[in-house]
Amino acid sequence: MHCMYYAMKQDSCRRCGHELEVNKKCDVCNKENQFFCHECGYVTEEQIHFQCMMISMNHSLLAN
Repeated sequence: MHCMYYAMKQDSCRRCGHELEVNKKCDVCNKENQFFCHECGYVTEEQIHFQCMMISMNHSLLAN
């Protein structure tokens, strides 16, 4: 299953400018959706993919 979305990947920390590392990946499409800075501890907001959220909700409804 392929998720179509447009995400703004952040390469550097907004606080200190150091390189960000992947903190979390989407459970549905496995794309990076949250980043972490080891220098200052900044964690970006989790990017929610609308199509992945709909797929996840659909699977949850079918499982019940």
